[in-house]
Amino acid sequence: MKLLEKNNVLFFRFTALLVLGSSVLFYLAVNWIIRSEIDEKLEVNRLRSVELLRQGKPLPQFAPIVEVEIVGAENGISALYSDTLIYDPIEKEREPYRQLVSRMEIGGTIYQITNRTSMVETEDLILAIGACTLGLALLLLIGLIWLNHHSARRLWEPFQQQLARLKNFSPAQQQALDLVSSKIDEFEELKTALHQLTEKARADYRNLKEFTENASHEIQTPLAIIRSKIESLIENEQITDEQMGALATIYDASNRLSRLNQSLLLLAKIENRQFDAPTPVLLDLVIREQVDLLTELTGFHELEIEIDLLPDMTLNANRALVEILVKNLLENAIRYSRPGDVITIRSTPGKVVFRNPGDRAVEHPERLFERFHKQGNHRASMGLGLAIVKKICEVNEWEVNYAFREEGHEFSVEFFTAS
Repeated sequence: MKLLEKNNVLFFRFTALLVLGSSVLFYLAVNWIIRSEIDEKLEVNRLRSVELLRQGKPLPQFAPIVEVEIVGAENGISALYSDTLIYDPIEKEREPYRQLVSRMEIGGTIYQITNRTSMVETEDLILAIGACTLGLALLLLIGLIWLNHHSARRLWEPFQQQLARLKNFSPAQQQALDLVSSKIDEFEELKTALHQLTEKARADYRNLKEFTENASHEIQTPLAIIRSKIESLIENEQITDEQMGALATIYDASNRLSRLNQSLLLLAKIENRQFDAPTPVLLDLVIREQVDLLTELTGFHELEIEIDLLPDMTLNANRALVEILVKNLLENAIRYSRPGDVITIRSTPGKVVFRNPGDRAVEHPERLFERFHKQGNHRASMGLGLAIVKKICEVNEWEVNYAFREEGHEFSVEFFTAS
């Protein structure tokens, strides 16, 4: 739920409760005032009836408004207000009345005087007032919600503009983030904080980019010199077998260090998106190219590769990253296969699966895509191939998964946007 909608919901709930409570209180107040006026009117009518009796005039009888009767005893009743229902022959139903019943002695005779007034008009009046009040409250509520919605939308417009520009921000862009100004202090503080944050991100990106470029050059150069010197020493016929073994170990270690350096630099470039813009890439074409390039390796391990690919399956991605992804998954399948195994690569709409035979599932599948995590004791593996695959998928918003099905390891990549 958006902030504006959340604010409107809270505002609506509070206003609705306030209007409902106010309406109930207003109804009770109006009802009390009207009943007080009716009771005063009944008291006035009672006094008039008493005055007529004292003057010796005929007993006033106008049922059911005024009723006077002679009773035998006073029974301690002076005056009593109450509500009652009396049958109306015209309406043919019982109508509500308010009545005042009193007893008093006049000229030695005890009279019971009953004065009544109809509550029908009063109830109609109360209902009319209540309906008008409720209608006015609803109109007021709707008006306040509309005003709050439009005023809040206008007030939050600078924030929405800042958010839209922030979504399009990239640390690799040359220009600083252009943020709109506002007359609201809080949004101006947000603008200042965002400007400082994005400038720091751009500076960190430039520093990291320079570091990766310098590291690539500064590390590869001495490694190349080391390998060159080792090759020269190996060609020397005067070195002993023991020295030859030591040089071979050093040469192998330097090659591993070079590959490790290249892999780490590649991960850094992927994370910082230091690659060209995406272009349409035919997945089946890239897979077949990588299979051809690794033909010598598969032949050396006596492996067979079966391909079942959909034609013209196009990805919108950087071609170099797609090649690295396919190459790493294919090399992983080759590395963990046995002589005579058949590696299969098949694709379905939006998905590609690399499968190689196996006896059992890996022990910690949740760690497969972690850096420097290796299954088994393969010296050729540095534990970065699948980590690079994972990072490429994250950058392109793809999903890579591992599963063990029918005595086989399966690595699948879902592209979602493939066509």
